[in-house]
Amino acid sequence: MFKIAGQSDQIKYPVKVQFIEESGKTVPKTFTAHFPRLSQSEIDDLVSRAKPADTANPLSVDDRLTDDELARIILIGWDDVTDDQGQPVEFSPAMRDKLLDIHPVRPAVIAAWFEQITGGKRKN
Repeated sequence: MFKIAGQSDQIKYPVKVQFIEESGKTVPKTFTAHFPRLSQSEIDDLVSRAKPADTANPLSVDDRLTDDELARIILIGWDDVTDDQGQPVEFSPAMRDKLLDIHPVRPAVIAAWFEQITGGKRKN
């Protein structure tokens, strides 16, 4: 049975961030992002606004979203983010912006969101 009522307003989804150490070694770190549960029309709007400018995207520059703007819209909370002492970092808009400014967190968040809205990773 498919029940359409009573869905939560957010979705928790893992974000795997590949950090490159000074030695060049890649170290994966994971946290759980909270993404808003959006309607299909809201998803379609965000996706169309996040596309780069080309002939397939007739939106003006002012209507398009930067990666930073998209990441700020879709990251509405988290679990498993800690400070240098291992203490949990509480979500706030200021802390979100600080986290998204650490490269390569922003592209990892956006990639996880796109993976989540398209049904997750597919196994062969």
